[in-house]
Amino acid sequence: MAATVAGIRLILDDGADLTDKVNPRLLELTLSEKRGGEADELSITLHNHDGQLIAPEKGRVLALQLGWQSGDDVPVGLVDKGRFKVDEVEESGPPDIVILRARSADFTGDYRKRRTQSWRATTLDALIDRIAARNGLSARVHPALAGKAIVAIEQHNKSDMAFVKDLGSRYDALATWKDRKLIFMPVGSTTTASGRTIPTTTIRRTDGWTWNFGHAERDEVDGAEAQWHDGAAGRRRTVKRGGKNRKRLKRVYASEAEATQAAEAAASRGRRGARTFSYDLALALPALQPNGRVTLTGWNPRIDGLAWLVESVETTMGKDGLKQQLTLESA
Repeated sequence: MAATVAGIRLILDDGADLTDKVNPRLLELTLSEKRGGEADELSITLHNHDGQLIAPEKGRVLALQLGWQSGDDVPVGLVDKGRFKVDEVEESGPPDIVILRARSADFTGDYRKRRTQSWRATTLDALIDRIAARNGLSARVHPALAGKAIVAIEQHNKSDMAFVKDLGSRYDALATWKDRKLIFMPVGSTTTASGRTIPTTTIRRTDGWTWNFGHAERDEVDGAEAQWHDGAAGRRRTVKRGGKNRKRLKRVYASEAEATQAAEAAASRGRRGARTFSYDLALALPALQPNGRVTLTGWNPRIDGLAWLVESVETTMGKDGLKQQLTLESA
């Protein structure tokens, strides 16, 4: 029987392999991956009892691989988690420790700078391409969303990160900055933006510890309605999608197509958000990531009978091994 051993690999942006220096000093590593337009966050805590550790400076870029080096009940192999730009270095003591905090948003531009800009007569993929380019990134927009027409949209005093997050909400899309790419794809899609099939992961009740299932019927929304301005008629019109318990969107859209898109996205979010599930995995599944599909088994028919999507994953590596906290929502 092979011992269950977790491992990481860290490569600095100049090609230097830091793995052998980091492993003996590693106290804890935490990787947070989210779906809602935010960059992934990496935190590494290292002991520096001998004062010999020289931490990477702010602005340096780390490439991370994470996973299992051996084990019988785990997927063996390291998984590429992308590049992370160090944006904070903290040193404290005693005992002397160094904490590195980094984000997957490895930009050359200033993605947090507030901007005011009007976007008119364009498509979603063209808009995302321009935002990615001015931040030194490439864009990956899923074919299902790429050609969506945009009559007019305002980026009013918002950073590119906040604006992309808003776009993700409007189009019910995963919008994430990862590994020098701005990725934009439908929530729940069975394929990635590049066309690769997203596998379904089966998780058993015996795979972990604490779990929580939530279903708040009073908050359940099965539809949405959105208004748009009909210039020819000089009046507002309403688009309705979904069931009778509809959410009314506050924004007035420039065209019927955009109002329809927004109503469909809101209705889809409402149906998904009605049921949530959180679970602490004893042995992490490093390949699991936001927007992945999950099947649960071993609970009860109400839980096992639903299709689930990964909303967020927090992976922790330390003295207790490689663990994960998962947040899921019904698909």
